Amino acid sequence: MKAWQLASCTPHAWARAVAADLPALLSDHAHCELKAAASAMTLLRCHGSRPGLAARLLPLVREELDHFQRVLRELQRRGAALAPDRPSPYTRGLLAAAGAPRRRDDGYLRALLVAALIELRSHERFARMLECEALDGLHDLVSPLAEAEERHGHLFLDLALEAAPEGDVRAAFGSLAAAEARVLAAAPFCPRVHSGPPAG
Repeated sequence: MKAWQLASCTPHAWARAVAADLPALLSDHAHCELKAAASAMTLLRCHGSRPGLAARLLPLVREELDHFQRVLRELQRRGAALAPDRPSPYTRGLLAAAGAPRRRDDGYLRALLVAALIELRSHERFARMLECEALDGLHDLVSPLAEAEERHGHLFLDLALEAAPEGDVRAAFGSLAAAEARVLAAAPFCPRVHSGPPAG
């Protein structure tokens, strides 16, 4: 089976650039973990009658909240506080590209693919962070998070394949992956997991 792939690669310079403000980077990711749990709970609220969905997503919700606590502890260890959440041009742009999934007849499939892309991009970004010497101090935190992001991404893809024919899922994923790459390239750079490329 053909692998599920993102449509762009994060440059190594991105990891070196976000290393300049670790409290901001960690605060952003803490909010990402909360949003991931909330998104899974929204899927359950809207589509909880689907057989087996709760059993698949409830462990994910618990894991996302555990990750939120881990990131908070890392912030505290560094003497920093959780910064206020900020709107994400990346998430806003990806949802727009997906056609506001909650308002569509195929909203369940689209929401699953958006969630999969966010998780797979997060995994790719964490992989870049693990390769960056300036971020060696975060290795113990980031390594298990990277594994979980990849696993969660494939969980959402598995759910999508259970909901629609594989050809339809792959076509929709390919279209959204291309849009995700465009959205990310156009996003401004700042020390957050889903920021655009650094200047230069």
